[in-house]
Amino acid sequence: MKMINRMFRSMTVTSMMYSARALSSISSSTSDKSRLLILGGSGFLGSEVAKRAVASQKFDVSSFSRRGKPESNAIGGVEYISGDATDEEMIKSVISSGCYDAVVHCIGLLFDSDSGLDQFNVLVSGSGSILKKGATYDDITRKTAIYAIEATEKLAKDKDSEIPFVFTSAAEAGWLEDSMQPGGKIFDEYLAPEWLQRYLSAKRTVEARLQGGDDGVLRPIIFRPSLIFSYDRLASLPPVGAFFVGNKIGFPFVDKPVTVQSLASAIVSSLSNESVRGVQRYKEIEDLS
Repeated sequence: MKMINRMFRSMTVTSMMYSARALSSISSSTSDKSRLLILGGSGFLGSEVAKRAVASQKFDVSSFSRRGKPESNAIGGVEYISGDATDEEMIKSVISSGCYDAVVHCIGLLFDSDSGLDQFNVLVSGSGSILKKGATYDDITRKTAIYAIEATEKLAKDKDSEIPFVFTSAAEAGWLEDSMQPGGKIFDEYLAPEWLQRYLSAKRTVEARLQGGDDGVLRPIIFRPSLIFSYDRLASLPPVGAFFVGNKIGFPFVDKPVTVQSLASAIVSSLSNESVRGVQRYKEIEDLS
């Protein structure tokens, strides 16, 4: 029964996507806009990316998320698709039928079910999202991103065209690198709690998979923001202030926080800038935004 339900969901999404493509084929034939898919496009960062992508007038934007179209603050000009990104067949169907020119992965969470802190996600999540029961970092970060990477690689080969793929990682994923020493390795190996170690492991696994693909298939773009905040969300400002101070003092393992608006602008800018590839830290985010 579980398999039948998954097949039905996948078939439903696929049929909806093909119908949408058929209806839009006339207008798209005369449009020079690129097709953009945002995974997690109704979330805190994803919705901001969608807003800026539409405003740029360079993209026809589709958002894929569990909630689909938000009950409030839906963005005009965005095609909202509801589905489960941990379902590999569903992701394959959405990406292959959409024939996208760019993909942005904004799916993520701070506390997974195994952390024992998942009840706080509704507070720390910028969009107030509620965690899927039993979801882990492996499910939400690694599986969703790698399923999307593999599906986009196939699409790029079918189109014979390099496709930019953006993955939203974390500054702390670079703690083991020389640029974040001294201090990064100490925090990573001795001070990071178990849940944070698993969080970073999932991010690093996706980064390695994205950068390890064949040349000319995907253009890997990895954004590594520290804390992401918005000035209209006062509850997030105290921890953000601490990170600002740590970065200002000169701790190499503490990156300056970025606003969700500047990060979203940087992501959209990177899609059209073929020179942007690889890891982008806060300085690159500021330059691109």
